[in-house]
Amino acid sequence: MIGNKKHFFVAGSTGLVGAALLEQLLNNDDVGKVIILVRRPIDAEHPKLVIKDVDFEDIDEKVIPPNVDAVFCCLGTTMAQAGGKDAFRRVDYEYVVKLAVFAQRQKISQFHVISASGANANSKIFYNKVKGRMELEIQKLDKIKSIYIYHPSLLLGKRDHFRFGESMGRFFMTTLSIIIPSSFRAIRDEQVAASMTHHALNPKKGKFIIDNKSMIEGE
Repeated sequence: MIGNKKHFFVAGSTGLVGAALLEQLLNNDDVGKVIILVRRPIDAEHPKLVIKDVDFEDIDEKVIPPNVDAVFCCLGTTMAQAGGKDAFRRVDYEYVVKLAVFAQRQKISQFHVISASGANANSKIFYNKVKGRMELEIQKLDKIKSIYIYHPSLLLGKRDHFRFGESMGRFFMTTLSIIIPSSFRAIRDEQVAASMTHHALNPKKGKFIIDNKSMIEGE
């Protein structure tokens, strides 16, 4: 914490939710500083913003300053973007768990991570299985006072990469949104980001799964 203002750390700030989260944090009067990790240099400036260029294959706990109030992990990819199952697992499991372990070693009190509504370590669907196993590993970290895991359904927002399957899903989910329960309804990136910001500024001790319905309804 810097004075009465919060000091936050974000990995994955160039992704869909990560970019929305970064914007909300930088525009929040209760936030004094935001450090972001990037794999490639970006052109961004803000009085509160600190940019760290890193190689996720070669980082240690020192990448996270010990005076951070919360670590946000918005890392994520797809099999198509990653190039295969091993590369996908490396980003969505190994990097995420590594960051959580580093947060614990640096005695950070909060860890927030985006998972998926279908996360299940026993799932036959590879994507859901990886997300579920990631969650199990993070929930073992008992020295982090507050762990928040977010379970969004299909995400709506402007992506850099076109995804045909998601594009079709967004069409049907948006068209049928009136009859789809909020637990399964498509959710906008800024709604997920708003939930993450709210919980980081008003943390409770424990381990929490924030479901899609709660994020849509602003709970």
